[in-house]
Amino acid sequence: MSKGREKTITQTLLKQVICPHCWNEFPPEEILWVAAHSDLTGDPLLGNDAQQRFLPSRFNVQGKALDIKGVACSKLACPQCHLLIPRQLLEMEPFFISILGAPGSGKSYFLAAMTWKLRSILSNQFGLSFGDADPEANQLLIDYEEELFLNNNEDKLVALRKTELEGGELYETVNYGSGRTVQYPKPFVFPIQPEPGHQYGVHSRRLARALCLYDNAGEHFLPGNETANRPVQHLAVSRVLLFLFDPTQHPKFRNACKGQSQDPQMVDNVWSNRQDLIFQEAANRIRNYKGLPAHEKDDRPLVVVVTKYDAWCSLASGKPLKEEWATSPANPPYFGLNLKQLRNISRQIRDIVLKYAPEMVSAVEGFSSDVIYVPASAQGQAPELIEESGYLGIRPKDIKSMWIEIPMLYALHRSVPGLISTVKSEEAKKKAASSVNKDQTGKDQRSSPSQPRIFRDSGT
Repeated sequence: MSKGREKTITQTLLKQVICPHCWNEFPPEEILWVAAHSDLTGDPLLGNDAQQRFLPSRFNVQGKALDIKGVACSKLACPQCHLLIPRQLLEMEPFFISILGAPGSGKSYFLAAMTWKLRSILSNQFGLSFGDADPEANQLLIDYEEELFLNNNEDKLVALRKTELEGGELYETVNYGSGRTVQYPKPFVFPIQPEPGHQYGVHSRRLARALCLYDNAGEHFLPGNETANRPVQHLAVSRVLLFLFDPTQHPKFRNACKGQSQDPQMVDNVWSNRQDLIFQEAANRIRNYKGLPAHEKDDRPLVVVVTKYDAWCSLASGKPLKEEWATSPANPPYFGLNLKQLRNISRQIRDIVLKYAPEMVSAVEGFSSDVIYVPASAQGQAPELIEESGYLGIRPKDIKSMWIEIPMLYALHRSVPGLISTVKSEEAKKKAASSVNKDQTGKDQRSSPSQPRIFRDSGT
């Protein structure tokens, strides 16, 4: 390369791009650019205050489009809904995940605690880079994280604001004209890909994904609450479904925990929803979107996250969930999922849900052929009443999340083979080594970890 000559950077674009807002599929050459000059405002779909969208004909030497004022632009938009699209979605295959649950099931707390945990562990424990595609677009979630985990006043009770049914910061409004206005759920987008030290680091480009998470108001899935102006088609395109089942909303769980849990959600009946009907409503919409016959089951992984474990753990062992039950060293220095133990615990959790909420098991297993039950707690601690507002809050210093990352690690493992390792290969090595030791010494020196049983040995 001659002196003073810049190195050429080659970018490989996907053949088809999927908008994370309206789920329109289009070739990358149809992407719109967003005018950068402050005078170029007014969009027919987004209103007078929005910057203009345009299909460019001029570019600078860095490949950025120039608006009609000659200013270089950097933001991109969907040609159908005109909403912003992170550049990573032109280069990385999207990985959609829908998070569902009843009103009050703690989806916002779950989402904030999960992404915060993933930021902490994915790089050093799993060799994966993880960050915000657009911090501005993810600002609400970043605010949640900061309120819970980076709060200057750790002793003050805080409560995340409730997900709004219409408008708000989780929805974006598009006016298509002729009286048709649509509110699209805003995705949180995170690029994720193997780092050089990952066992498949050389295949980073092939394994890279743009993780798109959706947090919908639980009221969207109350029976009879579907409207054309609040689409949730991401349910159909999602690779994995996460349903948050909240035992504190179920009368039989609350009765079983009487005298065992001081969580006000168990004692005071704060929320109460028929969660099986909410799931069935979501399942019916999926069948409609996908054209799935009533007699066929959906074959995507469905993770039933049994939330607020700290509130109902008396029905199990009463002990905190240990990380080593689900993850352990697999390809040093990185970790992997222990699928055998995870499935063992899933069976135990299913037994508990089947005993106290059999209608929930019937609903999820009647829809999906691939169900796993995962206990988790976003806070790890009972909330307290905030006198001024009447809401339940948590002191940031008291947060001790449990297994909050496990549903996403499992989802990544199931949907993108190679991204998250398992401990299976490591166990095989140990067995092979112990077999050699046994042959040499005449003694069996194997010491495989016992399968954790979190239930009491009762009728459950």
